[in-house]
Amino acid sequence: MGALLSYFTMAFNIVAGLIYTPWMVAKIGQADYGLYTLANSLIAIFMLDFGLGSAVSRYIAKYRAEGRVEAISNIMGVIYKLYILIDAVILAVLTVLYFFLGSIYVELTPAELEKFRVLYVIVASYQIIAFPLSPLDGILNAYEKFTQLKICSLLYRVLSVVAVVCVLVFSSDVRIVILATVSAHLITILTKFILTKKYVRLRVNFRAGGRDIYKSLFSFTAWTTVISIMQRFTHSFAPSVLGITSGALEIGLYSPAVQIEGYFYSLGMAVNGLFLPRVSRHIANKEEDQILKLMIKVGRYQALALGLAFIGFVCVGQDFMTLWMGPNYAKSYYLTIIILFPTLISATQQIAKTTVIAKKLVKYQALCMSVTGVLGLGVSYLLSMKIGAAGVCIGTAATSLVNITYMNFIYKKKAGINVFEFYKQCYLKLLPCYAVILVLGITVSWLIPVAGWFGLGIKAVAVGIIFVAVMLIGYTTKDEKKMILRFLKKFSGKLR
Repeated sequence: MGALLSYFTMAFNIVAGLIYTPWMVAKIGQADYGLYTLANSLIAIFMLDFGLGSAVSRYIAKYRAEGRVEAISNIMGVIYKLYILIDAVILAVLTVLYFFLGSIYVELTPAELEKFRVLYVIVASYQIIAFPLSPLDGILNAYEKFTQLKICSLLYRVLSVVAVVCVLVFSSDVRIVILATVSAHLITILTKFILTKKYVRLRVNFRAGGRDIYKSLFSFTAWTTVISIMQRFTHSFAPSVLGITSGALEIGLYSPAVQIEGYFYSLGMAVNGLFLPRVSRHIANKEEDQILKLMIKVGRYQALALGLAFIGFVCVGQDFMTLWMGPNYAKSYYLTIIILFPTLISATQQIAKTTVIAKKLVKYQALCMSVTGVLGLGVSYLLSMKIGAAGVCIGTAATSLVNITYMNFIYKKKAGINVFEFYKQCYLKLLPCYAVILVLGITVSWLIPVAGWFGLGIKAVAVGIIFVAVMLIGYTTKDEKKMILRFLKKFSGKLR
């Protein structure tokens, strides 16, 4: 149910975003849309939880598997105190940064800078309020309250869309738009707090401490902090890089590409975290051979879902981008393909990433991301000076592929996962199928003469039919075919 709600939330988010985003851009303008993106990304850079978010899920799942209730109470008391301390530090940093915005974003006009300052204050204020309540997601996830957690995600998406649409009907001021989004966030956080109190029997011991607790916690969070920082060297830093080297218009071109990548990433991450309790139990019960089986099973389904989205976009994305955002955004189609490709590979390996967390092997991931993150930022900066948003996309995609290669080595040598068997089971028959679908899909899209949204719909359906037919014939196993048929029968029965 948690996974199904994830997919439904993602579908709603995509459909709603595709419908109202171009309307919002038309109402507030491309430059203001760039400022909107820049404000959110800049604040996100500083909202580091220093690995505590991962620690919540990891330690609660581990201690629950071991039956250590008091240890959960103690670790959460320490984590909450650390969150409050970090929040105070972030408040001080953001306050100082406010006075240097004009010196940093020299490509912004005086009017754009004045408007950006207001957006900065709104987003920063929300993040400071919300940050200490960040552990709620990890708590619900670790206690396997997946339905409640995903309902909150859906609630936020619905409230956000409704609030923004209502605001845009009466105003085209980007400052009011961002206030509406922040309000939806706050209502969702309050809902999570209420659900946690109702469904989770968790006592937080704020008096807890001691050298052992802090030593265990910091040995894990030190590396996850590095990962959190390095993750911000990609899409969170990109608008700031473009703001320094290229200006608001290039940020506007980059924004729809990274928005689609976000949808694509959400599709890949729909089941992420749902398996941490299960992987923790396999490790605690010495059943690590089950992890590879789980990784192959989940990875194959991820390859089907993500492959359909990626190939579909390659075949009809150019028409889509022009219809969705307008002819001025034709370049965003190519930007999107560049940044989608690494995600297509990495998202099929979610179980391996979960195992790295469960086994406290995050230091290897952190070291790799430190190198590739800095390298990616440097390459992106240099390329963006010449080719704008395209340079940022090329730089981040290239370093992401290097990161994936290194992590597969870690999965094999340190986590004990037979990645060669995974690639054999997941990709051996997959790549030829992808190639056939791409050739047929592009050909059919080119042959269909109908234009506009109706024509795009026909092309998308045609590519979808080709994808399903080729995958059923050339990729899925007999057991997977039976499982799909059972699911369809059960689903259709419920509809009746």
